Amino acid sequence: MHQWSGQPPQQTAYLPQPQPPGLLTPGPPNPNAPPEGHPGMHDPAMLQAAQLLLPGDYQAPSLPYLPEDLNHFQEFTHFLDSIGLPAEWLPFEGDPSQMQDIGVEDVPKPSQSTQEQPKRSSSIREGSRGDSPFRSWLPSVPREDQSLGNLSDPEPPQVTKASRFHVSEDQRFRLAASLEDFRNVIPDFTLPSRHTLTRYLTSYFEGFHPHIPFIHVPTFRFNECSAELILAIMTIGAQYRFEHRNAEKIFHVSKAVLYERMNRESRSGYPMGSQYGDQAHSGSVGTTSSSRQMEVIRCLLVLMSYATWERAGLVQEAFQIQAQLVQHLRDAGLTEPHSDPRGQVLDWYEWADQESVRRTKLISFCFIHIHSVAYNVYPSLRSSEIHMRLPCSTKEWIANNAAEWEAAQRDRGPQQLFFQDALTLLLQKSRSAVPLVPIPAPLGNYILLHGLLQRIHIVSELSLPNGLHSTSLPTEELNKIERALRSWTSVWQQAPESSLDPHNANGPIPFTSSSLLGLAYVRLSLNLGPYRRLETRDPTTIASALRRSPKPERSYRLIPALIYAAHALSIPVRLGIDHIARSQAFFWSVRHSLASLECAVLLSKWLFTLAEAGPDQALSENESRILRWTQCIVEEAYTSIDLEDESEAPPNLEPASLGIAVLKLWSRLFKRNTQWPFINCLGQSLEQYMTMI
Repeated sequence: MHQWSGQPPQQTAYLPQPQPPGLLTPGPPNPNAPPEGHPGMHDPAMLQAAQLLLPGDYQAPSLPYLPEDLNHFQEFTHFLDSIGLPAEWLPFEGDPSQMQDIGVEDVPKPSQSTQEQPKRSSSIREGSRGDSPFRSWLPSVPREDQSLGNLSDPEPPQVTKASRFHVSEDQRFRLAASLEDFRNVIPDFTLPSRHTLTRYLTSYFEGFHPHIPFIHVPTFRFNECSAELILAIMTIGAQYRFEHRNAEKIFHVSKAVLYERMNRESRSGYPMGSQYGDQAHSGSVGTTSSSRQMEVIRCLLVLMSYATWERAGLVQEAFQIQAQLVQHLRDAGLTEPHSDPRGQVLDWYEWADQESVRRTKLISFCFIHIHSVAYNVYPSLRSSEIHMRLPCSTKEWIANNAAEWEAAQRDRGPQQLFFQDALTLLLQKSRSAVPLVPIPAPLGNYILLHGLLQRIHIVSELSLPNGLHSTSLPTEELNKIERALRSWTSVWQQAPESSLDPHNANGPIPFTSSSLLGLAYVRLSLNLGPYRRLETRDPTTIASALRRSPKPERSYRLIPALIYAAHALSIPVRLGIDHIARSQAFFWSVRHSLASLECAVLLSKWLFTLAEAGPDQALSENESRILRWTQCIVEEAYTSIDLEDESEAPPNLEPASLGIAVLKLWSRLFKRNTQWPFINCLGQSLEQYMTMI
């Protein structure tokens, strides 16, 4: 332990880690291992840092002066190790004389077949993944002396990806003709060309859809969608093409057509069907009514997804759309029978429709919740209302044809758990991580994390403030949520589809989940919800609210939140601050930005607290590590970016300067975004906030 004296932390002797049995056992060659001449192979600091990254099945002896539940930093290193993060990411400031050479068993190569790899154990620790999603995303923290064709109608059963999103002139003509029935509400609207429609449709499915995959792409048929849903999709597509004027225009047209159709249906008592008539949803009146209801829900969800992150006027419309969406979800039903669906005989199209309905409802719950997180409103749809199974495996969902789907069905294990059952298991009292069988798909894990985040939100709302701390959660509830988050993390690690590679076929949802995990830990230590005023879209108002937010209390409970806050900044630094800011590659979803804002404020406030600490307030060992990690991240960032003012000097390594640097880096990322006004507003708000500190 040491106290901050205005200079970088001096070397501190850390507790040596016992060497577990089998640590020296040779394994297969590691393709990601550094070469023989790599400095990390012989550097004592790197080697002792590696000792902190023990195998998942290693049980550390219980130390009376270091309770197991309190050592969050070591727990995080185990998490990183279990997914293959190179050990040298962790800074070491101990006595090199305590070092000894060790080796770590390598994980199987990702290219190995399933048969070649050891069978996955049902144990949480033994089932952890080896091919790391973090491997290519987290930066290594250096030593102290280093810097860091046309579609017919009906369409054929097999279409290529390119042709599926190609809008023909005939399809455009039909869409335009269907809109003629609504000229009373859209008198001046002219439908864009088929080339523009193709561009928007492609952009939606390639850019936005992977984050909320409720439309079954292989069976998607343009001609079977209502005009308002197609226009809602085009709204998002235009936004992802940076054609903001068209996006807002089409949004208002889609909303007007949707509300007019609902009014007509309400007066007549019958659903109007799809844009091309009832033959697209042939069947009983009940089936048609149910299909129409889901069409409305999907349209409302997409429209809300757009309006939520737009300018202040549209945010108010998002609240109105949310109320409609919640009502329609409840009318459609959020319960499904507990009977095994495998007893049903369904063909691929019937199964896809059933799974799409489930995903639409579950993803709607998630988006409604993130809306409440963003604007600090009480959740209008509670997790206690959801009584549905978690989504199917990714392999089943992305099957391109019936044959692939049938093969995926044969390979699957038990049916997915119900949402309520899985959430209950995560929250149960246990000293070890709770297994979920079967392991949920990435989307299922994402939905469960929203359930935990909502619990934090609701309990915080209902708890009386104690007047002393930055969070008002009762101690018992804090313990329960922390256990649940550890269990969730273990389950996430085991999911075979978990990967943070945005180009991975399984999609970016695991990456999004990692950012929300950080948000959950931040919310346990610092509830910024009432101190943001994001709905105003006024940077000065938002900055003033952030300035009034409480300081985080320095304690062992703050450590995991600080770790994830530093990790959030390390990702764009690893990839290049300005590259990410300009290419938008980092902001795979706006949820990343929302979580990053709170991570930035927490980390900076903690650094300011260190700067104000008295001589008797020494840094803990974990605080020293996080401080050193933050110093390395900031140093690396400032050696790469082009400073707007050439006379501006890089920040020094004192906590107060680091706090400002953290805010500057996030502000730079947010302000250069060109896709969503919401993210620009975050950057401007942080910039204003810095002037008020």
